[in-house]
Amino acid sequence: MDYRFRVFCVIFGIMVIRNSVLCITEEEIDKIVERKMEKVIRMYDKKIALLEEKIHAQDVKIQNLEKKFSAPTLDAEEDKDMEKKPFLHFASNRSNDSDVQINSQAFINHEKQKRIVVQGDSELVAFCAYMTASEVSPSLHHTFVFDSVKTNLGSAYNKHTGIFMTPDDGVYVFTWTIFSNYNSQILTQIVVNSGAFDSMITDSQEIHDVHSTTKTIVVSLTRGDVVYVRTHSTTLSHGTIRSDAVYGQPSFCGWKL
Repeated sequence: MDYRFRVFCVIFGIMVIRNSVLCITEEEIDKIVERKMEKVIRMYDKKIALLEEKIHAQDVKIQNLEKKFSAPTLDAEEDKDMEKKPFLHFASNRSNDSDVQINSQAFINHEKQKRIVVQGDSELVAFCAYMTASEVSPSLHHTFVFDSVKTNLGSAYNKHTGIFMTPDDGVYVFTWTIFSNYNSQILTQIVVNSGAFDSMITDSQEIHDVHSTTKTIVVSLTRGDVVYVRTHSTTLSHGTIRSDAVYGQPSFCGWKL
């Protein structure tokens, strides 16, 4: 009888331990799955961020090549201009002072006009573009494409990539506006080349309303630098970036001083 009782106690103890182990395992499974999913999401976010950086770099190279082969150099233009100036040679071989004066004045006027055109083309830079569609739950490191271009003097902003490429050295002003939809929190950054220059939060997370925020920066740039707006690289946004005709559309604008 004592032997049977001991065997019963052992079996009962094993069953109790087995049930408790099963209970703990079921609770831990959810936590393990959740941790693994978070690791997978972080891994893919990093891969997406790397791909976006590579795309930006390729866009910069393509735009530089397009500028290089589409715009003739100033030296080449001057060579062509010299071929079109027979009046200089004509003036130097005339003994009449009035003819020399007329042709010299024509040359001066021509040079002034050329300098004015070149100066205007290089210094007049300004753009303003808007986002026409709302974006739901944007991922980390997501570049915004402001696809509706209202102003693009100098053609430095690309509406297909959302990137502004600096055409000339100088000091530039940039401003961007973001609308957060009901119960949303949107974190954005303005990026110069590959580094975040400034950050901004648009927060309507705890209220059923639409909020908007705007920020402005002033930065010294050199030709070929790129500037664009993206979501925060490490802190995830929640909710929707709103764009409509009633509340307004997110915008990205800039100009050279």
